Amino acid sequence: MVDFEAITERQQTVWGKGDFHRIGVSQVIVGELLCRAVAVRAEERVLDVAAGAGNTSLAAARRGAVVTASDFVPELLVTARRRAEAEGLPLGTQIADAQALPFANGSFDVVLSTFGVMFAPDQAKAASELVRVCRPGGRIGLACWTPEGMVGRQFLTVSKRLPPPPGLLPPSLWGTEERLRELFGSDISSLGVNEEHAEMCHRSSRDLVDHMRRWFGPYQMAFEALD
Repeated sequence: MVDFEAITERQQTVWGKGDFHRIGVSQVIVGELLCRAVAVRAEERVLDVAAGAGNTSLAAARRGAVVTASDFVPELLVTARRRAEAEGLPLGTQIADAQALPFANGSFDVVLSTFGVMFAPDQAKAASELVRVCRPGGRIGLACWTPEGMVGRQFLTVSKRLPPPPGLLPPSLWGTEERLRELFGSDISSLGVNEEHAEMCHRSSRDLVDHMRRWFGPYQMAFEALD
């Protein structure tokens, strides 16, 4: 049996290392694209799950939505609030585990997650929580890395050297329509999948590796283990 609780505790420590905002700043456009795809509107109640430093939360707030950013790393939510204040945007925050969201059923019109909920160890539980807190007739929008993309292949390379706990499924499975249908099944009325290509601009591949090693908690841990 997979000890999801122990894995979650370890993840919380790992994601708290480095400064994920330094990584996420290159992905700001993804939050904007997700909000457009889901058609976030003014006054809608929006929850951003595993929000990190708030890229998607801020994109929704710019549209006039009433936004709550949730994450299990408090330091990232502090950064999200500071960014919102800098833009003069209202933003609520809540420390929360994506697998046990502290909100009542049907609390939100829209539930979003950008490269966030996909890392929850208990994928089925996380998916059920997204559905639970979304009101009937609401929308759930996810941006996830795919297995065949650069990031998905990076995960695979790291996992070969630092194998995940037995039974833990790859996060990049969230980037496949097949897995999404398995996770959400009849809990949702329809499923749409759209593939986009994201750019990461660095001076060289070495610069990218150094950047990730310095600021991205999971890769910091990987390099420490290799050292």
